[in-house]
Amino acid sequence: MKGLPPETDFLVVGASVAGLRAAIELADSGRVLVITKSDPPDFKKADLKNEAYWLSDEDEVSLHLQDTLDTGDGLCNPQAVKVLVNEGAERIEELISWDKHSAPKLTFELENPHTRVRILHSQGAPTAKQFLRVLFERAQSLKSVSIAPRTFAAEIRTDGERVTGVCLIDEKGVPQEIACSIVLLATGGIGQIYRNTTNPETATADGVAMAFRAGAEVADLEFIQFCPTALHMKKVPRFLLDETLRSEGAYLRNFELDRFMAKYHPLAERAPHDLVSRAIVHEMEVSRAKDPFVYLDVTHLSSARVQKHFSRIYEVCMAYNLDITEDLIPVRPAAQYSVGGVRADLDGRTNVAGLYAAGEVASTGAHGANRMPGNSLLESLVYGARAGRSMREAERTISRVSAEPKAAFSNGPVDAGVEELVGQIQDLMWNEVGIVRMRGGMQKALTALDGMTSKFSHPKTRRAYEAANLHLVAKLVAQSALAREESRGAHYRVDYSDRDNKKFLKHSIVRGTKVAFAA
Repeated sequence: MKGLPPETDFLVVGASVAGLRAAIELADSGRVLVITKSDPPDFKKADLKNEAYWLSDEDEVSLHLQDTLDTGDGLCNPQAVKVLVNEGAERIEELISWDKHSAPKLTFELENPHTRVRILHSQGAPTAKQFLRVLFERAQSLKSVSIAPRTFAAEIRTDGERVTGVCLIDEKGVPQEIACSIVLLATGGIGQIYRNTTNPETATADGVAMAFRAGAEVADLEFIQFCPTALHMKKVPRFLLDETLRSEGAYLRNFELDRFMAKYHPLAERAPHDLVSRAIVHEMEVSRAKDPFVYLDVTHLSSARVQKHFSRIYEVCMAYNLDITEDLIPVRPAAQYSVGGVRADLDGRTNVAGLYAAGEVASTGAHGANRMPGNSLLESLVYGARAGRSMREAERTISRVSAEPKAAFSNGPVDAGVEELVGQIQDLMWNEVGIVRMRGGMQKALTALDGMTSKFSHPKTRRAYEAANLHLVAKLVAQSALAREESRGAHYRVDYSDRDNKKFLKHSIVRGTKVAFAA
């Protein structure tokens, strides 16, 4: 697009599944500007982390509902789950009907902890990749929707009560203020607060940080899902080796090549993935290796079946000279998904007037304390559409904002000092607020993070803003985890290893500097 407009009716931050679905919903109601800090998508290279659920012939909505509630470990908002499962099939069928290309071949797989075959795969590729392509093509075809790549949202402007606009850094590094009274955050996850993550480099917690600075509440940030098996090779990005491999019979072996999962759970490799992650962490600690990892072994499975059913994993590993049909796969856990986020209702509304959130950045209670695999893409479709409908009906009161931003920005060059600070944050969070947590470690992390605060006070580049966002959200995650004195779902503490329903069958909510718990 040619330049950014001074104002728009609706502004969507993030060209994600949730963001694009909302933009499509808004297209008939005014000017929609979608901004994304990423390059325009290359769907030949795109590698998205989520699959989708859809009802197979042996499934029922009620069963999917119950599986989701069980996985959420007591903290799901039942109404949010009902919305998710009742509207999900319609949203996926709608998306398939929009596909201009030949209808994709859909197959179903079983994945823990689902009790029915309902994980949807599309032509051997991640379903999210196919769905994002369809959404992007449809959004681009709508005259009222503009998509601005390489554009970074720095701050949400408010008048103390409601949203008035957004401060941006455009693709040329030029700061701009855009007036808009209705903004949707669809920025995805916060995985880059951790040293090891399957999240893309862009997952720097921008949406949660911007919303919190604008006065929005955040909820359940202590619940971070760690995938047990991410590819672990030097100078190779962490790549998710999904749960279905273990469901199909893959083994986990320690440094001595012994299978070990039976020591930790009667289901062995098919145990819940948070327990598998903790077991792997323990095996790595026992090994005392300088660069610890374990192995995922599929060499005993049919080579043809592995290549056919896990073609993407096979191709990625082969690109690094690793033939998974013959070689053991070095793996270790990595941060995958943020269950919590910006607190939002079933229509995406936050407590800040005019500010909405959908997708992984939001916390509606649909996942409770632990997300069930496949539900995240479904959530983005369902709640992206619902947020779009709600935004359509909201009052628009655009007023001009100052043409001059409050600070000078740039897209580069990268400040080596900033990168060092980011590394310190990631190491602190991985070591002290990671898969296994204790009071002393989390207090140590918070003290260290507090000591860094002054270094993030005046960001002047995009990367410095990302670092400030990571710093803020790392503190929010650590504060929330320290306050929850129990183990539940994706949150595990050695010093409080049991659930405490009497005190903590509630959601954590951060308002200002304090963590509170509410039903």
